[in-house]
Amino acid sequence: MYALITGASSGIGYHCAKILASKGYDLIITARSVDKLNKLKDEVEKEYKKNVVVIPLDISKQENISELFIQTKDYEIEVVINNAGLGKVGMFNEVTDAEDYNMININVTAMHMILKHYADVLNSGYILTVASVASFCPGPKMATYYATKNYIRSYAEAIRYELKKMKKNVGVTILAPGPVDTNFNDTANVTFTLKGVAADKCASYAIKRMFKKKKFATPKWTVRWATRFMRILPHRTSMRICYKSQSKKQK
Repeated sequence: MYALITGASSGIGYHCAKILASKGYDLIITARSVDKLNKLKDEVEKEYKKNVVVIPLDISKQENISELFIQTKDYEIEVVINNAGLGKVGMFNEVTDAEDYNMININVTAMHMILKHYADVLNSGYILTVASVASFCPGPKMATYYATKNYIRSYAEAIRYELKKMKKNVGVTILAPGPVDTNFNDTANVTFTLKGVAADKCASYAIKRMFKKKKFATPKWTVRWATRFMRILPHRTSMRICYKSQSKKQK
């Protein structure tokens, strides 16, 4: 039985791959860096004696998403970790068009199509889609990132509901962490004001929730309470808080 992990070369995806291999899964891992994927493959095969299929792809390109579906169609997949994503901090007119397109292509288009495809083709199993605590409100100074995460959380919740109506034995869990210690910080050009959770702990918690088919996985209790408040706060208030927070953490 296979587990497919996107964005597997580092951070949450990397640790999800190691954890799932330890639980007996063979792996299909994909990301842009073939060197990092091959390093992970060597580690998993040495530590856990599991088969690892490496598929180096840039899923910001739509044709590569289709290629991923083609290359995985003959594998018996039970777990999908829909993990790739990136962000950028700054006023909307400080983020370049290219950066916006890249965020939308990865955080929305790729995440959407991967969730849609595997929710459809899996007969039973588990899907973990990585959103963010940012998915619960608008986010001034990270407007595109927050919007993309709102989109994927909303879509994943709807797919989860539809799967239940279809009586398909496929769980969809939404990972909504706060700050996580990954290379996201450098890509987004931020320094978090709150202490981040370690990526391995985040991955471990998320997988436990996924196997229980829980709706959300939010590792820190402080972030769980924050998401509850964000759901009931007026957007005007939550945006004021977000704006101040992004201003403090921008490098």
